[in-house]
Amino acid sequence: MHHLGPAIVAGIIEGIVEWLPVSSKTMITLYFALSGIKVQSAYNLGLIANFGSFFAAFYYFRREVWQVLKSLAHPFAKDRYSALLRFLFFGTLATGVTGIPIYLGVQKTFSIVGGSVAMLFIGVLLLITSYISRKKAHLEQQAVGAPEKPLTFVTAIVTGGMQGLAALPGISRSAMTMTPLLLMGFSAEESLRLSFMLDVLALVGAGIVPVVIGHGGLTAIHQFGVGTTIVMLAAAAVVSFIAIDAVLGIARRLKTWVATLVIGIIALLFPLVALVIR
Repeated sequence: MHHLGPAIVAGIIEGIVEWLPVSSKTMITLYFALSGIKVQSAYNLGLIANFGSFFAAFYYFRREVWQVLKSLAHPFAKDRYSALLRFLFFGTLATGVTGIPIYLGVQKTFSIVGGSVAMLFIGVLLLITSYISRKKAHLEQQAVGAPEKPLTFVTAIVTGGMQGLAALPGISRSAMTMTPLLLMGFSAEESLRLSFMLDVLALVGAGIVPVVIGHGGLTAIHQFGVGTTIVMLAAAAVVSFIAIDAVLGIARRLKTWVATLVIGIIALLFPLVALVIR
């Protein structure tokens, strides 16, 4: 297991950063790329690592998940959990419609361009995420005490479609889902809840899509090692279980857009410095 150390570190990054409005797959992509792994494989491993957090998310939201599953018996009812079921169903479909083509596009792009160009691309997207996260923070302050709003088909499609954009490296999933919910008038607390409920299924998709579509995930796992990939997922699962509650509480008080801005600038400077040195 040549990559055992990096696998554990990547799992720790995933287990903590997944619950912040920062792109965990991007942090892992950058970490692996700086560790000498090709950026295309690093990107796929970053997505696959997301699956490790699924178990913690499922457990954390287990009561709501159970109520949603029970509502399968009456999916068109007007109660809260039937509405949430429809939101998750259509939102997940919309995520696939936008996210899968973006994933394939990124795969194609990273297979053509060099690592330095990919890093510049990621850096620019991190700066965009920083801007969106800052706007989201302002919207959260304005949304305190907002009245309860119904979950509609449009809400699901818009939120799910925006979540699919997070397939782009550098783009934060929670920032992309919470921002439209806040703009549509949902309270900060409800926006956070809906964002992470949608995340439960997205974490599964992030782990499966790279393996079954385009086969970039299979190539990455082969290069990284099956055993070390399992270690990475196990580390992500364990750290997620330990950290999720504390990190979600901290996330409400942190100005994570500043951290994203700094990381974006570093991602932009790193290839530029490398070019100058050459």
